[in-house]
Amino acid sequence: MHKRTNRLVVAALLVAAGIAGGFFVFAAHVKSAAALASGSEISVRLDRMIATAGDIASAQQAYVAPGQPDQPWRERSAALLQQFADDAAAVRPHLRSADAARVVEDIGRGLRTLLTIDSNARQDLQDAQNLLAADLIFSQGRDTVSSLIGTIRGLKTAEQQTSTSQYASLERQQGIVLGSVATIWIMGLMLLTPGAGSAAAVATPTQPAFLTIQTEHAGEPATAINLTAAADVCTSLARISDTAALPEVLERAAAVLDARGIIVWMGAGEELFPALAYGYDDHFISRLGPIPRNAENATADAWRSGKMRTVAGDGLTHGAVATPLAGMSGCVGVFAAEVRHGRENDLATQAVAVMIAAQLASIVSAWPAGSSVAPAEITNSGLIAASGGA
Repeated sequence: MHKRTNRLVVAALLVAAGIAGGFFVFAAHVKSAAALASGSEISVRLDRMIATAGDIASAQQAYVAPGQPDQPWRERSAALLQQFADDAAAVRPHLRSADAARVVEDIGRGLRTLLTIDSNARQDLQDAQNLLAADLIFSQGRDTVSSLIGTIRGLKTAEQQTSTSQYASLERQQGIVLGSVATIWIMGLMLLTPGAGSAAAVATPTQPAFLTIQTEHAGEPATAINLTAAADVCTSLARISDTAALPEVLERAAAVLDARGIIVWMGAGEELFPALAYGYDDHFISRLGPIPRNAENATADAWRSGKMRTVAGDGLTHGAVATPLAGMSGCVGVFAAEVRHGRENDLATQAVAVMIAAQLASIVSAWPAGSSVAPAEITNSGLIAASGGA
């Protein structure tokens, strides 16, 4: 960007993108909170209806039982039936599941059946037909209450699933918007910032470059990175709902970064463990083992500092880029790529690595296990998703 006007336009677009993204994320957060609150309120109402149905059955059985004063139990039964009808009417406008309307109609029919049974039992009692009343309550009445309770429990489950689905959808939307805004800002800052070299280090041929110490290195500029392909990788990561799809996306990310291999390291306690990998076989990954937090290499340094670290390549070894995975509670891991052809010194490659790491941070999470988990146990548990050859 050589003209001041163009730089101002880019800056204005960045500010506008940030403001628009912030408003969207705030609105989505409000909707998420409302969805959770509504789902909780519906569950409470449905639980109360289940409890009321059980109390109705107990009251009806009590007023037909021999030796019981029937008048208090008749009054309680009538009050409970009215309470059940009121709760059913109150909860209906808040239901969101697909079959809610049909289920509410089923509940209404069950309530009407229960009212008819109650009326008939009272009439039998007035006619001194106590056995008929008891048979009606303990057979049809009990079956009707059991059916009502089962229907309400099914409705509660459907509502909880709907609430969870809505919340997850809103959270995914927030992640996509945040990733898009971050991508726009990185691209804009690349246009606004003059080119500069990056710090790196000399790697040894016996281990990946990202496990060596960072030092200064000038390096040769890399060829232009394919930003369209990089955007496609970020979009694919934003749409991932199952970690089983990550290896294929990592393969595409390696192609964009011109990387010989990629490892996603996740923090557990005071160590980093390889959680996802591309370009290395399982045997090679198992030999790496965990990385202590205080280790003297670029990956551990990126984890400690929360900043990107690069390692220089030479004629015999590849270079590397180690980018922290920044979560809500801090740095949860490191995205490490062993790159070729001097890519570690290319600002565009570094920016794309940051974009990919930002998307990965919203998908993977830190392991709950402590650092006592052995590398072999990690590999056998399926946390390693490696593909390609070492």
